[in-house]
This record gives sequence, structure tokens and C-alpha cells, in this order.
Amino acid sequence: MLPALRLKLMCAAAALLVASCTVIEEKPIPLPEGRWELMTSSFVGGGRIPGIPRATLEIRDGHLVASSGCNTGRAAVSSVDGRMAVSPMATTRRACAEPLGAFEGRFFKLLNNRPYFRIEDDVLILAASDDSARFRRIADQPVAGKPVAAIPQP
Repeated sequence: MLPALRLKLMCAAAALLVASCTVIEEKPIPLPEGRWELMTSSFVGGGRIPGIPRATLEIRDGHLVASSGCNTGRAAVSSVDGRMAVSPMATTRRACAEPLGAFEGRFFKLLNNRPYFRIEDDVLILAASDDSARFRRIADQPVAGKPVAAIPQP
């Protein structure tokens, strides 16, 4: 076979091979929607500082609300390659007494460091850099002023 014809056939075969490849679209890992309460973390072993409410997270419809027990932060959140991508957080600015101030700094830092997330047996695990935290799912509470839907009676 002539070298030019051989080259054209090889190019045509390569083009057919590339055209027959299908693009596999990866689906993002869904965010762990719901309300979560801190159980343990690398920055406070028992999950709380005595006398202070446990830190919480609420993730709903692409939004995150995080409470440290002193301040509350709100941000947009998305799932990117198994990580929780939190937009710059708007937070309240109360002065937190120590050791709550140090705890809060690390808690919000963990959330802002694009932590990896996974759920094991209804426990949400976040990890980024040297910090990690484990949260348990907590029941949703009705919003104040909004009635809970009644169950129809027969």
C-alpha cells in the first residue's frame, strides 16, 4: 500500500474511534441536606464546651447555616468533587469568651477550607487540613409561626 494512502486510512480509523467514544458525565455527590449537631471534632473532643450549646449545621437547597454556639454564619454551599464548597460566610459578630472563641475560629475555618464530606450511618464527617468533625443528624423543628401540617382524620 502506498504510504500516503496508509496514512489516510489510519487517520480515518482514528477519527472513527474518537467519534465513537461516549462522554461519561459524572454526577456531583449530593450535599448532606438536613440539620446536623456536632458530636466530636479535632478541636473539641466532646463536641461541646460545657455550658454552651453544641455547634450545628443546616444545609438546605444550596444554603448553609452554621452556629458555633456563639455566632451564626450563612453562606451558599455546593458539592465539588466530594468537597463542600462554601462561599464567603456572612456571620454575626458577637465577642466569644475563651475557649469558645478559639473553638469558633477553627469550626468556621474547617467549613471555609472546602472540607471533604461523607455520611456513615447517619453521621456526617467533614475533614480538611488537620481538622475534622463528626455530626449527628437531628430532627427538623417547625419554623416559628408556621403551623405543622395536620394529618387528615378519616
